[in-house]
Amino acid sequence: MDTKIFMMVMPLILLPLAAQELPAPKRPWSDKAALSYVAVGGNASSQSLGFTNEFKYAWADATFAFNAGGVRVATTTINRSALGSSLDTATVQETRTTQTSTETYYANLRYDHNITERLLWFGSAGWERNIPAGLDARYTGLAGLGYWWVKEDRTKFFSDAGMGYTKEALVFRPAGTDDGFATFRLSAKFEKKLFATSAFASELNVSDSFKDTQNYLAVWRNGFTTNLSSMLALKVGYDVTYKNKPASVGVDVVQTPVSTPPVLLGQVPFQLKKTDTVFTTSLVISF
Repeated sequence: MDTKIFMMVMPLILLPLAAQELPAPKRPWSDKAALSYVAVGGNASSQSLGFTNEFKYAWADATFAFNAGGVRVATTTINRSALGSSLDTATVQETRTTQTSTETYYANLRYDHNITERLLWFGSAGWERNIPAGLDARYTGLAGLGYWWVKEDRTKFFSDAGMGYTKEALVFRPAGTDDGFATFRLSAKFEKKLFATSAFASELNVSDSFKDTQNYLAVWRNGFTTNLSSMLALKVGYDVTYKNKPASVGVDVVQTPVSTPPVLLGQVPFQLKKTDTVFTTSLVISF
C-alpha cells in the first residue's frame, strides 16, 4: 500500500477505537425516588402510601439539593347494626367511615458552597405538614456553616450549625402561643457502606427557639439500603420525631346534662404526645 494512502487511512481506523476508550462525562445531577404502597380490602379496609424524592445538582464548588416526601394512611371503620321486630326478621345494616389517620408531608431546599475542601456555608428553606401532630404547616429558613469531619468513599460524617426563622400554623392554637420565632439548629449526618451493595445512613437535626428554649424539636432519620441492580434498591427506614412542647388539638365540650340535640359550649385544648415514629419499607429508583 502506498505510504500516503496508509497515512490517510490509519486515522480513520484509529479514531473510532479511541472514542470507545474515552469514559462518558460524569452527569452533574442525580435523582432518587422511593415509593411504598399497601392496600387492604375485604372485611378490613385501609390504604397506606409513602414516597420520597431526592434531587441533587453539583458544580465544581457547590451543590443544590431538593428533597420531598410524605406518608398518608387512610383507615375505614366498619359499624354494623341490626333492626327488626324479631330475630328472624332482623336486617343488618353496615356503615363504612373512612378517615385519614396519618398525614405527613415535607419539602426542603438547600444550597451548599465550599469555602475549603471540608468547610462550607449553606442556605436552606423548608416546609412541613403533620396533621396528626397538630401541625398544619411549618416554614423554616436557615443559613450557617458546615464541616466534613470524615469524607471517605466508605465512611462520611458531616455536621452543620445555622440560624434563621420559623413560622408555624397550628391546627388548634391556644391563646398566647407564638406562631413565629427566631431559630437555631444543629445537625449531624453519618453514612457508612457496610457491604458491596448495602449502606446505612443516619441523620439527627435538633432545632430550638431563641425565645423559648424549652420549645425544641429533634428529628432522627435512619435508613438501610440494599441495591438490587444499578437502578433499583430496597430501603428500610425508621424516623423518630420529638417535640418537647407538642401542639394541641381542640376537644368539643358538651353541656351536661346532655340534651337532644347536644349543646356545644366550645373547645378546650388537649396536648398531644411528644414522640412520633414512622417505619417504612420502599423501593428506590435511581436516575
